[in-house]
Amino acid sequence: MYEGSPHIWSDEGVGRLGDDAPTARLADLIDPNDPALQHISQALTNFRAADVSLTEEIVKAAIKLGRAEHARWSAADGNGFKAAPLPRQGAHAPVVYYVRRGTMVKIGTTTNLHERMRAILPEEILATEPGGQKTEFARHRQFSALRVDGQREWFHAGAALQDHVQRVRAQHGAPEHSLPVLPT
Repeated sequence: MYEGSPHIWSDEGVGRLGDDAPTARLADLIDPNDPALQHISQALTNFRAADVSLTEEIVKAAIKLGRAEHARWSAADGNGFKAAPLPRQGAHAPVVYYVRRGTMVKIGTTTNLHERMRAILPEEILATEPGGQKTEFARHRQFSALRVDGQREWFHAGAALQDHVQRVRAQHGAPEHSLPVLPT
C-alpha cells in the first residue's frame, strides 16, 4: 500500500501491513459493535494467557464463548448473580491515542485508555499523547488527506502519519505493553 515507506510497527514483530496480515483477517471476524465484545475480548485474552495460537477456529470459539457469557450475564435475575459495577479504575487526564487495526490507524481520545482499548480491541497501540478533543480534532484535520472514505476517526497509514506517530513515541514513550490488544 505504501511501498518504500517505513512502517513503525514492523520493528515490533507485527510485520508489514497488507491483506496477508494474519491478524487483520482474524480481526475481521470480530464485530466491533457486538454487544458481547467485552466478553469476547476476555475469552481471547484467556486463550492468549494459555499460550493458545490464534486461528480462525479459536477466534470463532472465543466469539461463541463471549456471546454465551454475555447472555448469561444479561439474563441475571438480580439475586446476587451479577457482580456490582466496578468503580472507574484507570481514569486519567485525556490522551489522544493512535491504534492500528489491519491497514488503518484510528486516532481517538479517552480518559480511560485501558477500558477504551478493551472496547475497540486494536491489533496494536502505536502511541499516545496528552490531549483531549481539541488535540484529537487538530490531528483529524492534520491527516484529513489520509482519512478512510466514510470514516471519521480512521486513517490510512501514510508517511506523514507514520512520521507523526514516531515523533509522539519519541516524545512521550511507547504505550504500556499491558493494555488490551487483539492477541497475535
